[in-house]
Amino acid sequence: MPRWCSRTRAGLGLIAAGALVLAAPAAWADAAGAPGPAPSLELTFVGDIIFGRFIEGGFAPIDTTPDPFASVRPLLASDLTIANLETPVVAAPPAESPWDSRMRFVATPAQIATLPAAGIRVVSLANNHWYDMRAAGVRETPGHLAAAGVTAVGAARLVDDPAPPVRAETVTVRGWRIGLVAVAAVRNTHQRTGEPVLPYAHGTALATAVEAAIGAARPGHDLVLVLVHWGTEYADQPHAWQTRAARRWIDVGAAAVIGHHPHVLQAIERYQGGLIAYSLGNFLFDNTTEPVRHTGVLRLRFVRAAGGSGAPCLADPVFHPAMLSKQPDHHPEPATGARLRLVERRLRRLSALRPARTTWRLDGDRLVTAGGCGAAAPPPAPR
Repeated sequence: MPRWCSRTRAGLGLIAAGALVLAAPAAWADAAGAPGPAPSLELTFVGDIIFGRFIEGGFAPIDTTPDPFASVRPLLASDLTIANLETPVVAAPPAESPWDSRMRFVATPAQIATLPAAGIRVVSLANNHWYDMRAAGVRETPGHLAAAGVTAVGAARLVDDPAPPVRAETVTVRGWRIGLVAVAAVRNTHQRTGEPVLPYAHGTALATAVEAAIGAARPGHDLVLVLVHWGTEYADQPHAWQTRAARRWIDVGAAAVIGHHPHVLQAIERYQGGLIAYSLGNFLFDNTTEPVRHTGVLRLRFVRAAGGSGAPCLADPVFHPAMLSKQPDHHPEPATGARLRLVERRLRRLSALRPARTTWRLDGDRLVTAGGCGAAAPPPAPR
């Protein structure tokens, strides 16, 4: 576990043997005796991750390397890296899909051990594949992640939990309190009576629930970030309602809105003092067609206001283009040469269109956009 953080036992959400193992609000904190809040904080975000799916004949792990994130590890180096884990985690995947469908995902504890090894320490479970392994997956997943040193946000809530399902969960890094609001706007199955509750809302209810969660979290956090699973699969552009909702969330206090689910890279919009990434696409997946394999790492650096008062400022954001490799195995790798130009053109084209109207420019092997903390310099290259 990194020196800059520790996890309390309460953060594991462990319940008596035989009961559901559900994640309590995240409880990372700086190690005892750490100095006060750092003057700046660097966060990185990536898209959807799976490790295997069901096909004819049973469960088939993705054909990948033992360390699938090795090529992009330098890009992930930051104070905190967050991903969308699009799969339950169970110790023994069943021989056949519980749903008689190949579009159900599952991972093993050995596979998810590659996440913290790459620096991915927080994952959202609020997505449409949360129930792919039915109750077994809901029961096991948070415990396996906690044992691996990964904090889950957006996990299913206990039925009798008095707090609203859509709420902020706290992660503390280098003295910064970050409220993560993880929510799904799509799901593969309806909510079953008496079973754990997915943080789910759609339409007007989604906008309202997230706005309420932001409002409740703002007084006690330095940053509030929204991790939302939404939109239409393989669509180039978000819906108008997504733009309205995301902008409203920024208006009421979110520092950034990070989207997943479409499985393709969509526009990244600089809005007011915040940022909206409508979809970061796939980061580890077995679908490597064009443009599905276009992906990347979003890097955001927040700077504290002078004197420590006022909201932190988002300095110039950076996007590191990457590409999902097809052969000899599946893994993300930094985009270079012609591949870099493909990802660059896609992000620049989609972000320049309405509604985003955001200009990204190439700076070496990364993309940057204007706006930030006055005369603040661009974020440093990955460590």
